[in-house]
Amino acid sequence: MEPDVTPIFQDIFSIFFVLALGYIAGKRSSFDQAQASGFNHLVLTYCLPALLFVSIANSSREELLSDTRLLVISVAVLLFWYLVAFFGALFVFGHDRREAGIAGLSAGAPTVGFLGMAVLSPLFGGSAALSVAIVALVVNVILVPLGMFFVAPKGTKPMAALINAAKEPVVLAPMIAVILVVTGIQMPELFRAPLALIGHATSGVAIFAAGLVLSAHKFQLNAEVIWNSVIKVGFMPASMLALALATGVSATHLEQVVLLAALPPAFSGIVIAGRERTYVSLASSTLIVSVLGFAVAAPLWTALARHLAG
Repeated sequence: MEPDVTPIFQDIFSIFFVLALGYIAGKRSSFDQAQASGFNHLVLTYCLPALLFVSIANSSREELLSDTRLLVISVAVLLFWYLVAFFGALFVFGHDRREAGIAGLSAGAPTVGFLGMAVLSPLFGGSAALSVAIVALVVNVILVPLGMFFVAPKGTKPMAALINAAKEPVVLAPMIAVILVVTGIQMPELFRAPLALIGHATSGVAIFAAGLVLSAHKFQLNAEVIWNSVIKVGFMPASMLALALATGVSATHLEQVVLLAALPPAFSGIVIAGRERTYVSLASSTLIVSVLGFAVAAPLWTALARHLAG
């Protein structure tokens, strides 16, 4: 039975609809950029950490540790392309360390926490949970802390930057969740439900805030935005496909991780850009181009992965 790709296009439409609402609200001065910063702070400090915590805490130790191949190839692919985007921004496009750190998130970190299950669950059912949990783990425990480390203010000592990054709620929450899962400690439903409630606000508020920020910056379609977008929807899923085939990942999980790798950039990159007021226009423009690219590329990557997996 061929998977129905309709949910992919529904998610794409939803992203652009809410992004447009935020953009129009900004142009009509319904909200100013100070309020947009407040929305970003809400997402990064409260909503997103809660969402990440619950999504990982809902996994089991067996799920996280059952297929080490998925974990290894996810770390290898995502970390490699993060560093490619980071050093490209640094040495090719002439950005400083802080801007390059966000460029890495814009090109190298898929928005698994926001769209992973929304896209994969209608296509693959419950079997998607393992792939989503593993890739989300890599993004939120490795890539986001790495981005936070690089955006530390100039002059901050490396160890201090590392400690400050680890103290951020968006980094600390998934780390605590991983520890709880690995040690077999169950989070009581009494606390899980309210965390899930505020976590549900993440996607809508983050995209709306991105639209507000974008309304104050000119959309750019230049070599850097195209490069970031090609990494996100082209090179990353291609390398994920090649490595998954080479390591013998099962056909179902192969399709899933390739599609996850092709997801648009993590909204956390734009939220961090908005909070730090750096790389905002390029990050927002990369999101728009990558979302459009994902709408075209996702069905193609799914079909190719299914064909090669036999």
